[in-house]
Amino acid sequence: MLNGKYGEDAAIAIDYIIQLGEAFDAKKLVDIVYCHYPAEMSIYKGNVEDGCDFAATGAKIRISTTSSTLAVDVEKPGITEAPQALIDLQQKVVDAHRSMGILETYTCTPQHLGFIPPFGSYTALVESSAIIYYNSVLGVRTNRGGLLTRYSAVCGKYPLMGYLLDDNRKGTHLFNVNIADEKMQTSDAWSALGFHIGKIAGSEVPVINGIKTFNQEFLLSFGATLATSGSVTLFHLIGVTPEAPSLQQAFQGAKPKETHVVEWTDLEKVYQEQNTLKQGDPVDFVTLGCPHYTLPQLQLTAEKLKGKKIAEGVRFWICTNRMTRKQAEYSGFVKTIEQSGAKVVADTCPVESHMRQSTCREFGLEVPNIKAMVCNSGKMLRYVGDLIGCKVALTDFDACIASAISGKLVQKLNISK
Repeated sequence: MLNGKYGEDAAIAIDYIIQLGEAFDAKKLVDIVYCHYPAEMSIYKGNVEDGCDFAATGAKIRISTTSSTLAVDVEKPGITEAPQALIDLQQKVVDAHRSMGILETYTCTPQHLGFIPPFGSYTALVESSAIIYYNSVLGVRTNRGGLLTRYSAVCGKYPLMGYLLDDNRKGTHLFNVNIADEKMQTSDAWSALGFHIGKIAGSEVPVINGIKTFNQEFLLSFGATLATSGSVTLFHLIGVTPEAPSLQQAFQGAKPKETHVVEWTDLEKVYQEQNTLKQGDPVDFVTLGCPHYTLPQLQLTAEKLKGKKIAEGVRFWICTNRMTRKQAEYSGFVKTIEQSGAKVVADTCPVESHMRQSTCREFGLEVPNIKAMVCNSGKMLRYVGDLIGCKVALTDFDACIASAISGKLVQKLNISK
């Protein structure tokens, strides 16, 4: 491949992957079965142009490859009120991806579309919430791929290093959670737990004991926030995730570097420290779907919004992937949601959109573009203050709906209990 037998694009790609492996002293390359391709977003200077230039070389992907989120909803570009120049620029990368054979999924949750490789298989992924879910919940092996993931998609190879190796997948830090199950029945609570543990674990491998959930939404929210409050790439939840049927197996017989006890008061501190809004404060933006919502979640949202109206002056986005939105349209969920004044947005999310402060300044838009956001995602909360610059509140699903309808923050009731 390096000598050009399989084409110039493969030779260029494998050269980059070999250099990556040499930099980390990998002993060999391995075949990967799946790739989640880097987002080439129009909110970043030169990102689209770089992606288009790469596609123009004639590069073709050699394994199943999906794509991460964009800066606009490419099917319904007007739905987010993005500047037309940004929309036009983003469309160029869609055409480039299609020419390479990349599947235009544009989502942070490709697992919801059926891309679930076998346990223990090697992959190369981008997008922090996808990476940690595949690694932890599915037992699929990946590192944080970054830009070089594009070259793995073209050559089908990756160095045997990092979380592809057994030894690097053992737990390092033990977290004994002493919280009643009834307090952990919302995704924001699992986000708060992830926020607390991620800050302590950093880039290590936390092992969580004393609490269980088989709820996909909770596991997704937990992992997404672990990966953003810290830089956790793999976690083990005892009795739930496939590599952690027991503490001994999660740690591969080793002893934890550190042991921590987590109480409900630790989660209360997360809400108190991260929320910059208080009960009754006016809000102008509410969002659900970070990470992207599933069809059952859209169904529940439609049920909650049926016959209701979003308050004047409030933008309410429910973010998902385009394929799920298609089914939700067929099932009538999108119509019900949009009749309330909310919007079902695909391909993107608020922090990846034109609402970033830097993009607003570039296009002469108001900064900050929104004043106060309510959400139920710790991952979203982690980024919003810096990237969008608005006040925020982390609360539960029902309180998000109530806040959108009232135009004021309706905080969840059990934070201080």
